Amino acid sequence: MIKNVILIGMLLFILLSFNFSVDDCIEHLNTSSKDYYVSNTLKETGSRNIVTGIYLDYRLFDSLFEAGILLIAVSGIIFMQRRRMKYSKTQIIEMIYMKNSPILICACRILYPFMLLFGFYVIINGHKSPGGGFQGGAILATAILITFFIDPEKITKFNFLVKLEKISFIGLLMVSSISLLTKGDLFSNFIVSDSINLKSIFLVLLNLFIGIKVALGLVGIFSTFIDEGRSQL
Repeated sequence: MIKNVILIGMLLFILLSFNFSVDDCIEHLNTSSKDYYVSNTLKETGSRNIVTGIYLDYRLFDSLFEAGILLIAVSGIIFMQRRRMKYSKTQIIEMIYMKNSPILICACRILYPFMLLFGFYVIINGHKSPGGGFQGGAILATAILITFFIDPEKITKFNFLVKLEKISFIGLLMVSSISLLTKGDLFSNFIVSDSINLKSIFLVLLNLFIGIKVALGLVGIFSTFIDEGRSQL
């Protein structure tokens, strides 16, 4: 009880400190960057979603490193866990199958196509509305993971998914580098036209690669956690 009270007190102190510091920052806030993005993002990047225009064009270099960090994290988790394998894939499939409910299986079969559709919708329209590759990729990962309850044999295809994630990251780097040939500027929109619709093609391509990569990376992590859980049984 005492520990909980102390923890709550510390959280309240941090919250109040943050609140006071934000109030002080607002007095000295410079809005020049915000004003520039609001005025020029659509024209320069083809994105109606300013956030997408920033992380897929103005700061694409940062986004590539974020995607790379996820790839490194997935690879590291899988490498560390494989050294602790104890049971076979067949055993873990049987464990999942024994805990399945017919109602759950039926619900997953109904939701699966809608989740896939919604995930791709969020990815493809990330430059027009809230969403994008990272958010849509998480939705796709959820759709892929519920196939465990529909068909536990799907777990045997995870090695292929991990390889596909690496390929998608290479594709992301290649598309991002085309601008070096068309504009002489690395990691930016490679389309030289001023047409907003044409510029948005670049954003859709990057969001697709990022979405697929994020989805496969999260699935790979989850599958590794399944292996880790069965090793403790």
